[in-house]
Amino acid sequence: MKVLITGSEGFMGKHLMKRFLDAYGMDKKNNKSTSDYELLKMIVELYDPTIIVHLGANCSSQISLREPNLDFIDNVIGTFNICEISRIYNIPVIFNSTMKVYPGEDGIVPPYGVSKQVGENYLKMYHEVYNTNYIINRPSSVYGPLQDGSEDGGWFTWFIDAAVNNKQITLFGDGTQSRDVLYIDDCVDMLVDQIENFDLYKNNDYDWGGGEDNLVSLNELLNKIDYHNTIEAPLLPGDVKKFVTDNTKASSINNWKPKVHWTEGLERTKEWLKSL
Repeated sequence: MKVLITGSEGFMGKHLMKRFLDAYGMDKKNNKSTSDYELLKMIVELYDPTIIVHLGANCSSQISLREPNLDFIDNVIGTFNICEISRIYNIPVIFNSTMKVYPGEDGIVPPYGVSKQVGENYLKMYHEVYNTNYIINRPSSVYGPLQDGSEDGGWFTWFIDAAVNNKQITLFGDGTQSRDVLYIDDCVDMLVDQIENFDLYKNNDYDWGGGEDNLVSLNELLNKIDYHNTIEAPLLPGDVKKFVTDNTKASSINNWKPKVHWTEGLERTKEWLKSL
């Protein structure tokens, strides 16, 4: 099996590359963006992958709200190019979408969610019209070592980083928003299982995450790490008060379940940040 991983210099990409040491990685950070179709085509022809794991994207709602044009280039054009490559070379695709495709409390889907929804629609259309094969994932809030957490994304890791390094946190809203967080190892376990057992998952979409056992609010995490250097800002468009994934569909395929509770993942992430 020859795996092409886009977004290989990103959080998930770095972890997945460790599981497939002979995988080919491409990333915008290394001037290898999927939005460059000719470059993507050249890489595919040289490497001849048997599967593409498409993680390369803008993954931040905040960035998409500030720069929707860049979000469109990275997420819409980049994913469309992947679809074309899948069609031409008959390569199956695993695509990481987002929970942001669902409207927020205000009924808004932010540019990030719209761009990912467009990618989902293209993958499904290409399957129906050209018989290409895909898996669509919508993982919940993933966190852990190697994540570059900031106010633009990766809130769980960002809060721990802020506490370790005494940085001020901007709370968008009152902090009562809650998410089911997922430790990176559990996330990568699912991706590996999908790569190795693609036919079990193929041509379907899956919401998966930490589940009810790993549901935590912003305020709950701040209390757990005993850090309260915060300022409050207005809630972001498209935000939700509570989001918890139902893992039933994803777990029914090959019995995947999260193993790392958020309190344990917190400690692992804190130790990594302290070691930097």
